Amino acid sequence: MPSSSVPDPAPQLDVAGLEQAEELEAAAPERALGDAKEAGEGGGGWITALLALPGGLWLGFFLLAPLVFIVLVSFWTYELGAKSGFTAKWTLSNYGTIIHSSTYWHNMLGSLYTSLFAVAVCLLVGFPVAYFLALKVQNLRNQIALFIIALAPFWTSFLVRSVAWTYPLSEVLGKFGVSTPSTTSVRLAMIQLYILFMITPLFFTLAQVDRTAIEAARDLGGNWWRTFVAVILPQTLPGIVIGSIFIFVLTMGEYGTVLVVGQNYVQSVGTIVNSYIVGAVQYPQGAAAAVVLVLALIAGVFAITRVSNLREDL
Repeated sequence: MPSSSVPDPAPQLDVAGLEQAEELEAAAPERALGDAKEAGEGGGGWITALLALPGGLWLGFFLLAPLVFIVLVSFWTYELGAKSGFTAKWTLSNYGTIIHSSTYWHNMLGSLYTSLFAVAVCLLVGFPVAYFLALKVQNLRNQIALFIIALAPFWTSFLVRSVAWTYPLSEVLGKFGVSTPSTTSVRLAMIQLYILFMITPLFFTLAQVDRTAIEAARDLGGNWWRTFVAVILPQTLPGIVIGSIFIFVLTMGEYGTVLVVGQNYVQSVGTIVNSYIVGAVQYPQGAAAAVVLVLALIAGVFAITRVSNLREDL
């Protein structure tokens, strides 16, 4: 009789092999990081530096160099007979003149109020526009078309648009009993000129809002307002901060629109700086006034960024 077949023993689990595989898998990221570091030390770092060199030179020449020169001139001495209007004699008197100038600080506060007003109105007006484009218009082609329509006025120079708004603002505000030119007309012109700088970052951040989180909030019984506050607003906070920074910086130092729409009846800190340089030809004092304005802008941007941690939210 043929011998009966004996069943094969059950396969044994290779515990040691599994542990070794897990160790290799855990060490893979560290090994990849070490390989990347060795590649960088072997020449990749120099390649990255060479690729960044043209952009660095461009920014250094057109951004950093003018700022450094303005800071240097702010410490030099005004001299009537000098060819350039100043000599390289170091002094702090220019900053003393600016600090003790009530006109300068009065216009600094006025520009601050104008900037805050522009940021608030652009946010209130721009958010519904961006919300509609990003969340209500479902077709991508329609989104792009409507966004281009909103972008169309910005294809022309801001100076041309400032001139174009002068007469309509005077006529409309005059019917409401508001004298023109006035600070109100300048503020309204700035809102129209810079509102796209609020709509654009809001549009892109709203387009990235997690739709499943919105649906989950609605399934849990949240109405539109609670869903907006708990889900949509936190995700769009980086766009609000970025748009606020753009508009604050642009309107705080604005003087072209103030000159055109205000017609020399309205002043700002930008027109004061311009008067030092163009009117009185006081380059050192004008440079000192510009440096103080830049410091105020840095302080304002720092205060705005405290609202959101952009590095983590983005």
